[in-house]
Amino acid sequence: MKILISNENHNAHYYERMAWANAFNASGIESVVYNCKTLNAFDVFDKFNPDIYIGQIYNLDEATLKCIAERPHLRVALRAGEYRNEKVPEQVLSTTGYDLKVLDELMKRHGRPEFIYTHYFQDDIESTHYLFKDRYDINLVGVPLSADVTIYKNAQEKDELKCDIGFVGGYWKYKAEVIDLYLTPLLENFNYKAKIFGNRLWHHVNQYCGMIEDEDVKNLFVSSKICPNLSEPHSQQYGIDVNERIFKVLAVSGFCIMDNVARAKEIFKDGAVFVNSPEEFKRAVEYYVSDKSESERKDISRIGRDIVLSDHTNFHRAATMLEAFGEKSQAERIRNAYNSYIQ
Repeated sequence: MKILISNENHNAHYYERMAWANAFNASGIESVVYNCKTLNAFDVFDKFNPDIYIGQIYNLDEATLKCIAERPHLRVALRAGEYRNEKVPEQVLSTTGYDLKVLDELMKRHGRPEFIYTHYFQDDIESTHYLFKDRYDINLVGVPLSADVTIYKNAQEKDELKCDIGFVGGYWKYKAEVIDLYLTPLLENFNYKAKIFGNRLWHHVNQYCGMIEDEDVKNLFVSSKICPNLSEPHSQQYGIDVNERIFKVLAVSGFCIMDNVARAKEIFKDGAVFVNSPEEFKRAVEYYVSDKSESERKDISRIGRDIVLSDHTNFHRAATMLEAFGEKSQAERIRNAYNSYIQ
């Protein structure tokens, strides 16, 4: 079996797709990820000749449609934005009329995709993408974000990364609506030693340290007393969009204080500290940064790590994908590979 995965820019979903490929390849299932914005689809498809294509409905151009149509045996899964009768929040990816035209064209030339997926949990995608099922009879599969344990393992404390608060993430207007309520006030008076890394300039804080190498992110998580996980406004409001950071932090036994996103609290329970307001966040940081809380931090981190490693790694997500394709034996192969991998 050969799996081709379409990818694009360096965001959470870029790393998500790379993580699936890492799990597939570590399990002996050949997988290739290609940048659909820079590489010619004909060259990629002809060279690799996949059995399964995992792409995105909004990235299906004419070349990719032709490549799929030329391969009747090819099975396809597509990521799509929300598609429901209710209004979709402005900052959330939604399915457009153009996307539906492309999907119609794919179905005419090749047949419907095996399923539509997104990074929500299964119960949530059923409520945010149900028109695909109603109008096209296409299955919906929730494939949440996860921790890539081919990368997020064996983290090491580093003196140069030790701090009270360690945070990795971008800063822009929409995310700032939460960051500037929760995190920024704690950086203003230099009461805490903080290290902030990210791919956008944090001009407003002196603790911004620039970019961090991918291989050092996990080391920051275990070198920091506290790793805040702050969500975007719609995640707080609707409670279903769980970001990638919490999976990564907990996978390496980092200690996380997070805003109260309902689905995250349901999943991680006592494996992280959840707060309901900036005031609670401030009090939690003040308490957990103290040396007297060290034992409690370790206990919570241990619980969080066990939760992630039990159900929320890239191997679990790769197995979910193959089960959705009907490949139960290959999904079991991935689970067996994971069991051997973490021993």
